Amino acid sequence: MPDFKALFEAAPGLYLVLTQPDFSIVAVSDAYLRATKTERAAILGRGLFDVFPDNPDDPAADGVRNLRASLERVVQFRRPDTMSVQKYDIRKPESEGGGFEERYWSPRNTPVFGPSGQFSYIIHRVEDVTGFIQLKQRGAEQDKLTDLLRERTEQMEAEIFMRAREVEAAREQLEAEQKLRQVQKMEAVGHLTGGIAHDFNNILTVITGLIDILAEAVEHDAALSSVTKMISDAAFRGAEVTKHLLAFSRQQPLQPREANLNTLVQDTARLLRPSLGEQIEIDTALEPDAWPAFIDPNHMSTALLNLALNARDAMPDGGKLMLETSNVILDEVYAAANLDVRAGEYVMVAVSDTGGGIPAAIRDKVFEPFFTTKDTGKGTGLGLSMVYGFIKQSDGHLKIYSEEGHGTSIKLYLPRSMGDMVDVEPPAPVDTRGGHESILVVEDDPLVRNYVAAQLEQLGYHTMVTANGPEALAAVEKGFVCDVLFTDVIMSGGMNGRQVADAVIAKLPSVRVLFTSGYTEDAIIHHGRLDPDVTLLPKPYRKADLARMIRQVLTQPPASVVAAK
Repeated sequence: MPDFKALFEAAPGLYLVLTQPDFSIVAVSDAYLRATKTERAAILGRGLFDVFPDNPDDPAADGVRNLRASLERVVQFRRPDTMSVQKYDIRKPESEGGGFEERYWSPRNTPVFGPSGQFSYIIHRVEDVTGFIQLKQRGAEQDKLTDLLRERTEQMEAEIFMRAREVEAAREQLEAEQKLRQVQKMEAVGHLTGGIAHDFNNILTVITGLIDILAEAVEHDAALSSVTKMISDAAFRGAEVTKHLLAFSRQQPLQPREANLNTLVQDTARLLRPSLGEQIEIDTALEPDAWPAFIDPNHMSTALLNLALNARDAMPDGGKLMLETSNVILDEVYAAANLDVRAGEYVMVAVSDTGGGIPAAIRDKVFEPFFTTKDTGKGTGLGLSMVYGFIKQSDGHLKIYSEEGHGTSIKLYLPRSMGDMVDVEPPAPVDTRGGHESILVVEDDPLVRNYVAAQLEQLGYHTMVTANGPEALAAVEKGFVCDVLFTDVIMSGGMNGRQVADAVIAKLPSVRVLFTSGYTEDAIIHHGRLDPDVTLLPKPYRKADLARMIRQVLTQPPASVVAAK
């Protein structure tokens, strides 16, 4: 936090800060002390006119009268008052012989208002123009004097305005810095969790695939089949955790389309009624003409369910759950106060409860992964972080309003769909048989690479396995012709999956491309959704998923044709 007292005292201008209406001196700049040959300790707390009286040897002296009149105008009209140049002599210290010294000043008096608008102080700003006046009196450099005085006055007005804004600007800066730190913290945690999810998904891909092989091998042994199922369930739970981590880090592949949020909210309410129990009353308040939103409806439903279940847990003795929709315009003022918001039209969905509320001390932490106030075993701390990541990835905004002892309302703001989006239709179902086509595999994780090669060969495909982009391109250069390029997205070797695909398509225009990833970053996802020419098999996946997606991509047009569209 800047030391504004030190800044003020060191300012190059000549300043006094006065109380009103008694005009006592409460602050003074060093420059003012030098110009008036006074000391801070000798003048602070004293009345302005006690310190600076008129020169008793000058019968025409009217400096006190004119200055007092200006200060009283400031008090009366609550606006700045600029005075004409005044002759106002100053006392000389005894070390200089005492008496008074002739001086001329150009003063301006400005009111200072507190945060609630109360009139607090007056800034008395002067410019010592004695030299200029003496030049004028001697009839010299008249034109130069006029220009210099005008320039000085403009500088003085600009400086007064800037000083009056300093305290407000400092407060706004402090608030902005606190919000920026929170945004940066969430971004950093998002990158970390996304990277962890990527590594876990590679491991889980191998585990879940080998479970299928193991299950087939022990299907006639009930005990081993039970153990296999336990392993499968554990792997499924691990996959769910990584899915939530990817949601928080905004790296989950979304398939958005124009959706009616009223319908989604009504469907969610119907799902919730049997599971929440009779002690929770569910009510809805829906905007009749709610705008459509461009979102992934499945992920939106999951987000609403997570919020509703959190609300239920906040009301162990029962209460009311309210689901609302409305059309909202977030303006530039709101966007300026919330760094992650773009001004515009939004559809708002609110999930509110009458529970105990969220303590202010932890309100900024509730969206962090693994943060939970529930007892051990009763929550992973990933539900709200998943909601946060999904809303951010959908270019939306969310806000928590909570009061301890009264309840909580979490409001989700989703950008209005303007009708220029193209819905992505789900592909037609395909079987999971194998085939005899040729597949070029690009995967930098050796465990996943070996697993995929074994599964594809078992399905009957002719497979060429490579560890990175350059190796894949070298195989194509040597004459390997593939029907499908099956490539990881994030890899070592200097090329990501998108770059590998573009290079292979340039040499083999008839090739189909199937991407796979546990952490997509920006290679194939833009603006929160998959690029239109992308088919993705998310990690972790099982043999049946791999077989189905290979057959699906083989039914699609070549990648070069899709890209051209």
